[in-house]
Amino acid sequence: MEPGAPPPVRVATAGPQGFGVFALGAFRKGDCVLEFGGELLPEELIQDFTHTIQVDDGLFLGPSGGSDDFVNHSCNPNTYLVSKPPRVWLIASRDILPGEEITFDYATGTGDRDEFDVCYCGAPQCRGRVSRFWDLPPKLQRFYRKAGAVPNFVLQTARMKRA
Repeated sequence: MEPGAPPPVRVATAGPQGFGVFALGAFRKGDCVLEFGGELLPEELIQDFTHTIQVDDGLFLGPSGGSDDFVNHSCNPNTYLVSKPPRVWLIASRDILPGEEITFDYATGTGDRDEFDVCYCGAPQCRGRVSRFWDLPPKLQRFYRKAGAVPNFVLQTARMKRA
């Protein structure tokens, strides 16, 4: 994906999740699927965390008004998050076919959250809720770490929790 180019995705109805983001064309494993927009905001200035994404300890990307505001969680995602504030991307973790919903595992950006949403992904391995990174099975944690899909602030929180 070229910087500044519109993502080759569309927003459409996605069942119980409301809206979701769908591929208009094919993506190969490792392709950048989309870049998140939005303003960097400190946590204390946010009243509604809907359509925000945490990118560092106490720092969030606010809603952009674009398709990136509608990317849903899945326990079996086809992308992973790469966060290098102020830039955040979704990278294809496998080949993605046209028409597939673009998803990522919200747990990779959740370090110390106490409230969790019910998961509606419907994947065979659905965990039933969006969890913290350190609640994931160790094999899945290793996969996400190796992919570079876990921001440092999440890894630090996980280490503190285990200590």
